[in-house]
Amino acid sequence: MDEKNCGEFLVSNRELGSFELAIKTARNKAEMGEVLRMYDLPEESFFSSFPDLAKSVQDLPDEDSLRA
Repeated sequence: MDEKNCGEFLVSNRELGSFELAIKTARNKAEMGEVLRMYDLPEESFFSSFPDLAKSVQDLPDEDSLRA
């Protein structure tokens, strides 16, 4: 991921790495939404600024499947 394509949302490589890890370890779309809120990143901006990450989370379940 190239930091210069992140717009004003993420300002350092450390913050970008932390964000990427949090998104990749989200177990469901609710957790992904929490990460986006934590980084103050609108969902629309996430999908346009991070297409590879967005693709990786599209198949996440809506809720935690372990709760059932």
